[in-house]
Amino acid sequence: MSLTQLIRTLHREVPLLNEASGVWNSVAAGVMRRLNRHALIAEENGTAIFIEEVWDSDEDQRIYRLEYRCTFDAQHALAYCLFNPWSRGNGPHAGVSVCQGHVFANGLLCLGRHHTDCVRRSSMDLLTTVKRARYWCTAFSVLQETGKFPNL
Repeated sequence: MSLTQLIRTLHREVPLLNEASGVWNSVAAGVMRRLNRHALIAEENGTAIFIEEVWDSDEDQRIYRLEYRCTFDAQHALAYCLFNPWSRGNGPHAGVSVCQGHVFANGLLCLGRHHTDCVRRSSMDLLTTVKRARYWCTAFSVLQETGKFPNL
């Protein structure tokens, strides 16, 4: 068997990485790996899920655990707070109203005006969602320390 025949045979029997389905080879996984190569990666009902831990600041180093849910193409994404260092047993919203802390009792972060709880209807892509969620961590700590949520 020639090398060319061998390559053609292997190509038919073993799909290339970009042809394989699933979250591991998705655009979303590539985006998340560039943002945080240590993020956990999973899939649930056709939705990509990524979990990372984020410090609120280099000085205070309070750790938040965030979950991102998005489409495989990374065009639609939501963020959830799974752990909030300020919660004291009050859940990820730490007992703060969504109007003040921009987080719902279930941990869903409100990161923009056109808010939704459905991944496919989200107007934010994964990159924007991650950046805003990381900012939210610092902003929520500022809220806890000063009583005001900083707005840009």
